[in-house]
Amino acid sequence: MGRWRETLEERWNEWRLVEEAVSRTLDGLRVLRVVGPRTPRPLPLASKAIRSAELRRFSGSYEAGLACFCLGELKAEERLAFLEAWHERLGAGATVVIADRRGEGCESVFDLHQLFADTAAQLDIQVGRTFWWVRYGVKQQG
Repeated sequence: MGRWRETLEERWNEWRLVEEAVSRTLDGLRVLRVVGPRTPRPLPLASKAIRSAELRRFSGSYEAGLACFCLGELKAEERLAFLEAWHERLGAGATVVIADRRGEGCESVFDLHQLFADTAAQLDIQVGRTFWWVRYGVKQQG
């Protein structure tokens, strides 16, 4: 029982570090937040929160985007379509932050680099024991 509690505390502490880094990255920006089924507690920086299925029907102008626990819920073949729709809503140069649990297709730095490299400028990938998070700027298409 004691080890389980220690592991839970380690995961909580790891997530707190991710939250703090995300808050620093997006501080002062107008943010479009995509929410998944397991959305973390609210962060004060989100200007607008929508479900990933609403991306193509939603309009607006945002300097940044935040998605937590969304990518891991998608099938591998749906991830690129999600990123494409999200980047369209944000536009070139917008700051993007995505965080999730480590899992299939998002387990290693290599996996994450393969997923984001084509659309990300200044890609920064952080992988912990339980969670990963990336931040980047949306590349100009064309």
